[in-house]
Amino acid sequence: MAETIGCVASARLSIEVVWIGVDPPLRVALDVDAGTTVAKALAASGMAQLIRDRSVGESLDGSGLPWEADSLGVACFGRRVALTDPLHDGDRIELLPRVIVDPKIARQRRADHRRRLTGERRWTPDRAV
Repeated sequence: MAETIGCVASARLSIEVVWIGVDPPLRVALDVDAGTTVAKALAASGMAQLIRDRSVGESLDGSGLPWEADSLGVACFGRRVALTDPLHDGDRIELLPRVIVDPKIARQRRADHRRRLTGERRWTPDRAV
Protein backbone atom coordinates (compact mmCIF):
# COMPACT_ATOMS: atom_id res chain seq x y z
CA MET A 1 0.00 0.00 0.00
CA ALA A 2 1.20 3.47 -0.80
CA GLU A 3 0.63 6.11 1.83
CA THR A 4 0.46 9.85 1.40
CA ILE A 5 0.21 12.56 4.03
CA GLY A 6 -3.38 13.20 5.05
CA CYS A 7 -4.97 10.26 3.20
CA VAL A 8 -4.30 6.65 2.31
CA ALA A 9 -4.17 5.63 -1.35
CA SER A 10 -4.45 1.94 -2.16
CA ALA A 11 -2.77 0.51 -5.24
CA ARG A 12 -4.55 -2.85 -4.86
CA LEU A 13 -8.23 -3.70 -4.49
CA SER A 14 -9.61 -6.81 -2.82
CA ILE A 15 -12.64 -8.09 -4.73
CA GLU A 16 -14.60 -11.30 -5.04
CA VAL A 17 -16.11 -12.89 -8.15
CA VAL A 18 -19.09 -15.21 -7.52
CA TRP A 19 -20.96 -17.42 -10.00
CA ILE A 20 -24.49 -17.78 -8.64
CA GLY A 21 -25.60 -20.32 -11.29
CA VAL A 22 -24.46 -23.39 -9.35
CA ASP A 23 -25.07 -24.79 -5.89
CA PRO A 24 -22.93 -24.02 -3.92
CA PRO A 25 -21.86 -20.80 -5.66
CA LEU A 26 -18.29 -20.69 -6.99
CA ARG A 27 -16.21 -17.94 -5.37
CA VAL A 28 -12.85 -16.52 -6.41
CA ALA A 29 -11.09 -13.87 -4.30
CA LEU A 30 -8.79 -11.50 -6.19
CA ASP A 31 -6.38 -8.65 -5.55
CA VAL A 32 -6.42 -6.34 -8.58
CA ASP A 33 -4.91 -2.98 -9.44
CA ALA A 34 -6.83 0.20 -8.71
CA GLY A 35 -8.81 1.28 -11.77
CA THR A 36 -9.53 -2.27 -12.92
CA THR A 37 -12.79 -2.68 -14.83
CA VAL A 38 -15.35 -5.43 -14.34
CA ALA A 39 -14.31 -7.14 -17.60
CA LYS A 40 -10.63 -7.23 -16.62
CA ALA A 41 -11.47 -8.65 -13.19
CA LEU A 42 -13.68 -11.34 -14.73
CA ALA A 43 -10.91 -12.30 -17.14
CA ALA A 44 -8.35 -12.39 -14.29
CA SER A 45 -10.61 -14.56 -12.14
CA GLY A 46 -10.51 -17.52 -14.53
CA MET A 47 -14.27 -17.84 -14.09
CA ALA A 48 -14.76 -18.06 -17.87
CA GLN A 49 -12.94 -21.39 -17.97
CA LEU A 50 -14.88 -22.70 -14.96
CA ILE A 51 -18.17 -21.75 -16.59
CA ARG A 52 -17.15 -23.28 -19.93
CA ASP A 53 -16.16 -26.49 -18.13
CA ARG A 54 -19.66 -26.67 -16.67
CA SER A 55 -21.19 -26.28 -20.16
CA VAL A 56 -22.96 -22.98 -19.68
CA GLY A 57 -22.01 -21.89 -23.17
CA GLU A 58 -19.84 -19.59 -25.21
CA SER A 59 -20.24 -15.88 -25.77
CA LEU A 60 -22.03 -14.75 -28.89
CA ASP A 61 -19.29 -12.34 -29.98
CA GLY A 62 -16.43 -14.86 -29.77
CA SER A 63 -14.52 -12.85 -27.17
CA GLY A 64 -14.28 -15.82 -24.82
CA LEU A 65 -16.28 -14.00 -22.16
CA PRO A 66 -19.48 -16.01 -21.54
CA TRP A 67 -21.17 -13.28 -19.51
CA GLU A 68 -22.41 -11.17 -22.39
CA ALA A 69 -26.02 -9.99 -22.58
CA ASP A 70 -27.62 -13.19 -23.88
CA SER A 71 -25.70 -15.54 -21.61
CA LEU A 72 -25.13 -14.37 -18.03
CA GLY A 73 -25.89 -11.14 -16.21
CA VAL A 74 -23.23 -9.24 -14.29
CA ALA A 75 -24.01 -7.47 -11.02
CA CYS A 76 -22.17 -5.88 -8.13
CA PHE A 77 -23.95 -6.54 -4.83
CA GLY A 78 -27.18 -7.32 -6.72
CA ARG A 79 -27.17 -4.24 -8.97
CA ARG A 80 -26.51 -4.63 -12.70
CA VAL A 81 -23.17 -3.24 -13.88
CA ALA A 82 -21.54 -2.75 -17.27
CA LEU A 83 -18.32 -4.54 -18.13
CA THR A 84 -16.61 -1.14 -18.44
CA ASP A 85 -17.46 0.02 -14.90
CA PRO A 86 -14.48 0.53 -12.56
CA LEU A 87 -14.23 -1.51 -9.36
CA HIS A 88 -13.87 -0.36 -5.77
CA ASP A 89 -12.24 -2.07 -2.82
CA GLY A 90 -14.46 -4.80 -1.36
CA ASP A 91 -16.73 -5.16 -4.42
CA ARG A 92 -18.38 -8.52 -5.10
CA ILE A 93 -19.00 -9.22 -8.78
CA GLU A 94 -21.85 -11.67 -9.31
CA LEU A 95 -22.43 -13.70 -12.46
CA LEU A 96 -26.15 -14.36 -12.62
CA PRO A 97 -28.15 -16.79 -14.77
CA ARG A 98 -30.61 -15.31 -17.25
CA VAL A 99 -34.09 -14.56 -15.97
CA ILE A 100 -36.32 -16.93 -17.93
CA VAL A 101 -39.67 -15.96 -16.39
CA ASP A 102 -40.78 -12.56 -15.15
CA PRO A 103 -40.65 -12.70 -11.30
CA LYS A 104 -44.26 -11.49 -11.02
CA ILE A 105 -45.49 -14.27 -13.28
CA ALA A 106 -43.40 -16.86 -11.41
CA ARG A 107 -44.91 -15.77 -8.09
CA GLN A 108 -48.43 -15.96 -9.53
CA ARG A 109 -47.75 -19.48 -10.82
CA ARG A 110 -46.48 -20.58 -7.40
CA ALA A 111 -49.54 -19.11 -5.69
CA ASP A 112 -51.90 -20.81 -8.17
CA HIS A 113 -50.11 -24.12 -7.67
CA ARG A 114 -50.37 -23.79 -3.88
CA ARG A 115 -54.09 -23.01 -4.16
CA ARG A 116 -54.67 -26.09 -6.30
CA LEU A 117 -52.87 -28.29 -3.76
CA THR A 118 -54.69 -26.94 -0.71
CA GLY A 119 -58.09 -26.27 -2.28
CA GLU A 120 -57.89 -22.68 -1.04
CA ARG A 121 -59.93 -20.12 -2.95
CA ARG A 122 -58.72 -16.69 -3.91
CA TRP A 123 -59.79 -13.87 -1.64
CA THR A 124 -62.73 -11.92 -2.96
CA PRO A 125 -64.11 -8.68 -1.46
CA ASP A 126 -67.65 -10.06 -0.96
CA ARG A 127 -66.44 -13.22 0.86
CA ALA A 128 -66.66 -13.24 4.68
CA VAL A 129 -63.33 -13.72 6.37
